[in-house]
Amino acid sequence: MTIDAPAPEAAEQPQSTPPARRNLWRALVAAWALLLVGLAVWSARNDPPSLRDQTTVASAKATIEEIVGQVTAVVPAGSTIQDKGYAEKTCRLSAARDGVSVVRTLTVSGPVGNESATVEALAAALPDALTRPADGPKEGFYYDAGNYVAVHGKVTGEGTVAVDLSSGCRVP
Repeated sequence: MTIDAPAPEAAEQPQSTPPARRNLWRALVAAWALLLVGLAVWSARNDPPSLRDQTTVASAKATIEEIVGQVTAVVPAGSTIQDKGYAEKTCRLSAARDGVSVVRTLTVSGPVGNESATVEALAAALPDALTRPADGPKEGFYYDAGNYVAVHGKVTGEGTVAVDLSSGCRVP
């Protein structure tokens, strides 16, 4: 005895995406990639460094030179200034890269007893410099010169104030 079974139904074939829709997705992906590349190029050229090791020693020295000009312009009458120049020291930027840090020291010598006035005059040349102590005779100051350069001034002896300008570790 034979039973004829019904023929199996053909499974539905998935419908392919229309070519217009495929092209739309390709265009959207290409536009997104172009936008990302364009923003990356713009950012690399226009954004300031966000880490000290993204800047060079040359840019730090330019900032230091600018601050040295501001400080030497206000040295009180009767005082002399000694510039010890740049002291460079190797340092580690990362486990794989070496860097260089620079420090420039200016020593202002003047009449004994005028140290506090000298500190105040030097700090006044730098906008937003913080002096210490807040009240009473000034013993030192701190200033953020930008570009990751720090300026520290302090009384180091009778009639003597030292100003250290330091860059921290940077790309040579």
